[in-house]
Amino acid sequence: MKRIILILTFIFVFLNPVLAATNIKKDITVQSVDGFTIKAVFEYPKVKGQKEFSTVVLLHSLGYSSQWWEDLPNELLSSGYAVLRIDLRGHGRSIYNSKLVRTSWSSLTNSAYAKYPDDVIKVIDYVKAENTKKVFFNKWAIVGADIGASTAVLTAEKISYKPKTIVMLSPVVKTKGLFIPVKLANLNNVDIFAINGTDDISAKDASDYLKRFAQATFVTYTSEAKSKGMIMLKNDPTLSKIITSWLKEYL
Repeated sequence: MKRIILILTFIFVFLNPVLAATNIKKDITVQSVDGFTIKAVFEYPKVKGQKEFSTVVLLHSLGYSSQWWEDLPNELLSSGYAVLRIDLRGHGRSIYNSKLVRTSWSSLTNSAYAKYPDDVIKVIDYVKAENTKKVFFNKWAIVGADIGASTAVLTAEKISYKPKTIVMLSPVVKTKGLFIPVKLANLNNVDIFAINGTDDISAKDASDYLKRFAQATFVTYTSEAKSKGMIMLKNDPTLSKIITSWLKEYL
């Protein structure tokens, strides 16, 4: 009986290159234009013979960090994607300004929040440059939650190589000075998947409003979670698979 179990384990794990792989994980540190230290984690499957990976960039909720994505990173990695989790300035490990003074998101001004897209692009450009032998950003996407979703739209509008799609958890029209409708209108070929919780009326209203500005496909989905932002992933375990399924249509 034990021999049969071992054989089945071998077939299930070792003959599946993604499941059998050991992920490559890199800590990223980038200095923003104004000297703020931005931290991120870049991870991708170690698959023999595979040199190209599509990348999913994860931008967390206001007041949280890149550690709160629940099962989504593992779901993406097991599906063969590279994952770039960024701590937005003032969050997680991205808390030191140019004078090495700890700076929390709660003390940032709107002018500091306005630098979020530039911070994200700086990290992406760094990862892209450091992995010239592998292709990570020919096909890529962004998943963002509330302020991370707003940052995703602003980043996509500004960066030269556009993502294929953006997933927005609890989208907002304007937060911390980040106003996105006009920028969304400039994304001609970027499809949007907006997700809100069952009781999150503000996110639903925001989705309905933002849909008017979308130049490409804009799909809305209501989760059974009675929560907001990335916390929906904890309260609705199906969301990680739903998001991954959406991304598979583009990456």
